[in-house]
Amino acid sequence: MSAAELVPETATRKILIIDDHPVVAEGWGRIISDRMPCEVMAAATTREGWQAWRKHQFDMLVVDLSIGDSKVAGLKLIERLRRVDRDVPILVFTMHDSPVMARRALTSGANGIINKDAPTGEIMEAFQTVMKSGNYVDTRFARSMALMDIRHAVPNRAALTNREEEILGLISEGLSYREIAERICISYKTVSNVTLTLKSKLGATHLADLVVKGIKYFDEM
Repeated sequence: MSAAELVPETATRKILIIDDHPVVAEGWGRIISDRMPCEVMAAATTREGWQAWRKHQFDMLVVDLSIGDSKVAGLKLIERLRRVDRDVPILVFTMHDSPVMARRALTSGANGIINKDAPTGEIMEAFQTVMKSGNYVDTRFARSMALMDIRHAVPNRAALTNREEEILGLISEGLSYREIAERICISYKTVSNVTLTLKSKLGATHLADLVVKGIKYFDEM
């Protein structure tokens, strides 16, 4: 079955694209609307996206990961949406090449993820697969995620204190040391010291490696 056959041509869909770059949102909206009957709306902030979702009944959401100054604003929006709606199809599109971010998008509740510069045919395949509540990971992300699993396996489940688990969770969310310190009201130095302990316990060689191991740590809980 081809991608075009996945959704009936006569079905009119309501789509919400959440991205802070109007040109990108307009381009994706044109790609979709040129190939299937639909109504496409756009939101430039997560707040606008949330309000639009509450006001309208959308058949699908397309969400960027980085919105405004936050690299994870899209992830937080997806998590918020999933707390109240487990069924609406969500496709993430992003310029990130990181398999860590791809994994986080899927574990946050997205049905699929695709790079923004993917070919039009692949964009529509991803779009229509997710529209039908299927799952889609583009080839580059699938390959890099598989390699990440091989290279960054957590050898043994480490015994972490409550504070260490708390900080590891915030590191895995992409927060900086300073943001973590402000969030849980401790000093920057304490965050740095705990992070060194976490690297030792989890066998991480650098911060990015610790993020990966942190995600796996919580996935296995």
